[in-house]
Amino acid sequence: MLRNATLAAMSALFICASALGQDNRVVDEFEIEANVDDVWNAFTTTKGLKSWVAPLADIDFRVGGKWRANYNKDGKLGDATTIENTILCYDPRRMLSIKATAFPEGFEFVDAAKETWSIFYFAKVSDSKTKITIVGLGYNDSEQSVKMRAFFKPANKYSMDQLKAALEKKTPDK
Repeated sequence: MLRNATLAAMSALFICASALGQDNRVVDEFEIEANVDDVWNAFTTTKGLKSWVAPLADIDFRVGGKWRANYNKDGKLGDATTIENTILCYDPRRMLSIKATAFPEGFEFVDAAKETWSIFYFAKVSDSKTKITIVGLGYNDSEQSVKMRAFFKPANKYSMDQLKAALEKKTPDK
């Protein structure tokens, strides 16, 4: 009896909490004509990041390690135009979670970005195809957070298009 009452109370609490909150996540799904190993390496090695993220990039792949990128080819890693992400956790070839921890000069969403993190899920579709699901979390209803969420929707697509271009094997037209 006590167990049923506890479960009912927990269920009611969960339903109330769910009703009060909104789903402010950014969720995008993409399929890439590349195997999971190649996709994983593109996310977790310096060579891989340079192939699609930015001309200047490096990664210290470990929990707490940094993933740095600079889109300014004339800049250098660590300068004012570098974005830095910290690796929160990972499950090899299945999931990677990062949080932006340093922002390029002039980035307009710094306060909102400090509250967010991203999770990348990798799922084998076939031996030569991988599904990537990107989940951005920590967004809220503040004006800056809403604008940043809208900014990252097309930014995620652009990034995945860059990854596709780097990884997908194109057969020459005949």
